[in-house]
Amino acid sequence: MQSHTFSRTRRGVAIPLDAKGSCPQNHVSRVDLDQQRPSTSRQIPRSISLSTNASTAPPANSFHSRKSQVPPNFPPTYVARFHDEGAVRKMVYQKLGTTDLMVSRMALGCGPIGGLFGNIDDSITAIVETALRNGVNLIDTAYWYGQSRSEEILGKVLAKVPRQSFYVSTKVGRFELDFARTFDFRADRILESLTSSLKKLRLSYVDICFVQLHDSEFAAHENIVLYETLPALEMAKHSGKIRHIGLCGYPLAHIASVVAKSTVRVEVVMSYGHATLNDNALGEYLHFFQSRNIGLVNAASLSMGLLSAEGPPPWHPASESIKETARAAVHYCQSKNISIERLAIDYGINFPGVSTCVVGMDSVERVLADIEMASTGFGISELEQRVRDRIMRRYFDRLENANWEGVDWAGVTVGVPRHRFSLLRAVRTSDTPPLFRGESHLDADFVLQILVQILS
Repeated sequence: MQSHTFSRTRRGVAIPLDAKGSCPQNHVSRVDLDQQRPSTSRQIPRSISLSTNASTAPPANSFHSRKSQVPPNFPPTYVARFHDEGAVRKMVYQKLGTTDLMVSRMALGCGPIGGLFGNIDDSITAIVETALRNGVNLIDTAYWYGQSRSEEILGKVLAKVPRQSFYVSTKVGRFELDFARTFDFRADRILESLTSSLKKLRLSYVDICFVQLHDSEFAAHENIVLYETLPALEMAKHSGKIRHIGLCGYPLAHIASVVAKSTVRVEVVMSYGHATLNDNALGEYLHFFQSRNIGLVNAASLSMGLLSAEGPPPWHPASESIKETARAAVHYCQSKNISIERLAIDYGINFPGVSTCVVGMDSVERVLADIEMASTGFGISELEQRVRDRIMRRYFDRLENANWEGVDWAGVTVGVPRHRFSLLRAVRTSDTPPLFRGESHLDADFVLQILVQILS
C-alpha cells in the first residue's frame, strides 16, 4: 500500500503531510509575487491524499456584545438552545487570517439558492437552518447568484435565526447577465450594490464583502478596482456596513496583482477551482498570501460540477480535454463504488493554508453528509484515499493544472455558444458607442436585432 506520510510531486519533491493529507502551515511554496507571477515550476503535490454606525465596530446586536455567553472552546457564533451542541463540538473552527472570525471548516455556498445549478431538492429554509444548527457558521452569497435571488431568499431565512449564529459574506463588482453591464467597479455602483445587498439580506452589516474580479478583461479594470472599488469598501467598513474586505475571482494572478498594489488592506481572498483534484495551483500562491496574513477561503471544490456523478452544467467553460479527463475519473470511481464528490470535498477542506471551504448544498441530506466530513474524527476511508491517489496519478496529473483562465465564459453562462461570440466581443470593445457601454439606455429594437443575429 502506498505510504501517505509523504506525497509525490511532479518534480519529485517530497512534502511532509499529516495523517489527513495536509501539509504543516509553515511548509508552503516559497513564492513571492511582489515583482512577478510565481513560477509554475514549484507545485503543491498533485497526488495528495489529502450597521451603519459611524465607527468600525459592528452594531450593538452583534456577537461581540455577547461573547461572555459563549462556553469555552466554542466559536463566538454559538447560541445556546439554537445550535446542536454536540455537532458544534465536533465541527472544526479556524481563525480566518488576521480577522476575528472563527470560521467552520465548511461554509454554506448559496449559488444553488440563486439557481446557478438548477432546482434544489429541499426547502431552502431547511437547508440553511440545518447547516447553521449543525455548526456551519459562514454563509456565502452574491448578487450574481440569480441577480439578487440568492440574497433575497437568504434574507427571509436569516431573519428567523439569531444574528449571532452566523457570519455572512457577499460580493460586489459582477452584476447583470447582459454583456454591457456584467461588471461595474465604479465606487458609486459598488456602494449602491452593497446597500441593496444589505436590504435584501435584511442585515445592518455583512462580515466580509468580496470584490468579484473580472476573469478575462482584468487589465481594463485593475486601476478602477485599486482607486475606486477598494477605497469605497474601506469607507463602507468605517461606516460599519462591512467588517472585512476581500477579493475573489478565478485567475489567481489577478488577485495577487491587486493585493500587491493596493493601499487598502485586503484581509481575505476566496479562490475558485484552484484547490481541487484537477487543479491545485493555489499552492503556488500560498506563501504570497500567508506572508501578508491574508485569510484563504477555498471554493468550487467540485470544479463547478466537473468532479461529480451528474457532470458539469452546459455552460461550464472547461475545454473538452479537461471534461473528458474528469469523466474518466468519475467513471473509475463509480467502478469502485466510490463517490468522487466525497474525495473532492475532503481534498478541498484539507487543502494546506485554507481556513474554510465553501460548498454549495442543495438538500438537507447533502448538508448533513458534508458536515460529517468536516467534523473531527471523520473523513474519507483508507480505500477512498487509495482510489483518490490512483485517479490523481492516472488522470489529473496529466492535466498539469490546466484551467479555463482567459475564457470569456459569461456568454456560456446564459447559453450562448462560443462560436457566436464575435458580435458580443464587438459590442464590448473600447470603441463601442455609448449605447452599448451602459452610458445610456439601450434601444430595445436594436438590441433585439443584435441578439437575433447572435442566436441564429
